Amino acid sequence: MKSIYLVRHTSVYNPTKLCFGQSEIPLEENFTVSFDWIKEQLNTTENCAFYSSPLRRCTKLASYLSDDNFTIESRLNDLNFGNWEMKGWDKIPAKEVKLWQDDFVNYSTKKGENFADLFERSVAFYEEVCSTTNKENIVIICHAGNIRSILSYVLDFPLENVFNLKIDYGSISKIAYNEAQKLSTIELINFAPNSFKNLVKD
Repeated sequence: MKSIYLVRHTSVYNPTKLCFGQSEIPLEENFTVSFDWIKEQLNTTENCAFYSSPLRRCTKLASYLSDDNFTIESRLNDLNFGNWEMKGWDKIPAKEVKLWQDDFVNYSTKKGENFADLFERSVAFYEEVCSTTNKENIVIICHAGNIRSILSYVLDFPLENVFNLKIDYGSISKIAYNEAQKLSTIELINFAPNSFKNLVKD
């Protein structure tokens, strides 16, 4: 049995609300606090393989969690927004945004990709990791789109509904993979520091 942890990178600093996708963007200043929390929750360094998106908002966390012993995987990159990259959302033509919102699964931005493309590469990586990695624990540091893709694949529901899965910054989701049966079972989704904040009241 393998335990596969899907970890979204921590909060980014984006005060002007840029569309950043595969562009580099800095993390919020207090990211080390979130790094510490994630490491404490995972508590797994032995018999563990670490994989990361190539973007720095992920590799910083991967380096911290793995003591700089991780593999960069291009298929874990964020969605490529093409010509929209690093433009303010309010600067992108409203008609184009509407076309994307109405069919984000199939609509590709100019020089970019659609969600189906992201899904295909994310799932291909997940299947490969399940079948070839010989570690009991696998930690994948990536983006919300990759995590939603893998979870929707395991759950076998339409990509049109993928945003029904809330994936917070710095959250952890966990899948148990049974190698003998080739069966993936989701054990945890979107576990984050504030997950239960509003459930318990004084």
